Amino acid sequence: MVTIKEIADKVNLSPTTVSNVIHGRKGKVSPDNYKKISRALEESKYVSNMGGRLLGRHGSKIIAVILNYERRSEMNVVSDPFYNQIVGFLEEEIRKKGYFMMLYTSGSVTESLRLATAWDIEGLIVLGSHPDDAKNFIKQQKRPVAFIDTYVDKESMTDDFINVGLQDFKGGYQITNYLIGLGHRRIGFFADGNQLLGVDQQRFAGFKKVLSEADINLENPGFFGLDYRTNQRHIFLKKFSETKLKDYTALVFTSDFLAVDAINVFLDNGFKVPEDISITGFDHNIFSEQCRPKLTTIGQNVQKKAVLAVDFLTERIQSKQAIKKINLLLDAELIVQDSTARV
Repeated sequence: MVTIKEIADKVNLSPTTVSNVIHGRKGKVSPDNYKKISRALEESKYVSNMGGRLLGRHGSKIIAVILNYERRSEMNVVSDPFYNQIVGFLEEEIRKKGYFMMLYTSGSVTESLRLATAWDIEGLIVLGSHPDDAKNFIKQQKRPVAFIDTYVDKESMTDDFINVGLQDFKGGYQITNYLIGLGHRRIGFFADGNQLLGVDQQRFAGFKKVLSEADINLENPGFFGLDYRTNQRHIFLKKFSETKLKDYTALVFTSDFLAVDAINVFLDNGFKVPEDISITGFDHNIFSEQCRPKLTTIGQNVQKKAVLAVDFLTERIQSKQAIKKINLLLDAELIVQDSTARV
């Protein structure tokens, strides 16, 4: 394996200068020398020795993508189409920046922090953290952390806080307003679980805001929590189709996955979409395009989330300084397709 000294001799520069390029310290190398060394490293197929990096305290070049997922013992998180998609984009962007991605499904903040210390991880990207967990990450983690789709109170937002998310309130508002424009007034809301936190809480808030503006007063604004376990969820949806479906003309789901799953259960029980019930989703992932009828949903740019999170995090890692407080919410876009109809 080619050594740093051999590369230095090849480009007629010092091993220290070569080392600075390998470790990404652009500020210590002129642009011309940086290009010359980078070209030599590529031509020589140089591979950095990770053990040497750690012993030399040059950093591991590892960014951990943490999925706070308390359900990991019951289901595989990457089977969720949203996580599957964003993890792919994150890996691509992290690789482009010259880092390595470590994917870890964590059951707790303590477990995640222990992992970061053990592997000398340079930065963390945390997906979909609960507000209390995010607060603990911010308080306890000394490494740079970027969150995706996380809501915390303003007191927790220190100068090191980075979050890239979606305008979830606007999305919930848009899709419910669209249904009301079609004449629907009996609308139900289905979320992942009975406890509304983070993105689902914001989407439900947008849903309720539209109902209030339309003077639709329901004792309980049609909220239903769905079990993450397939069998239990299908039992509930089957019973719902037999006893309560007739009370609604439209249903709003907080993900395309849940919406398409419900469409299939309703179809199995004799109900057609949108003839008998209008259905909407959220995310605009592959499920919304491949199901029939195609799903009216809220679109979001998942790739842009990944790009921004990695850009902000690597800037923080390389600058070694706190960056400005960042809480960037991308736009939500209504995607009208075939799963809704006028009443």
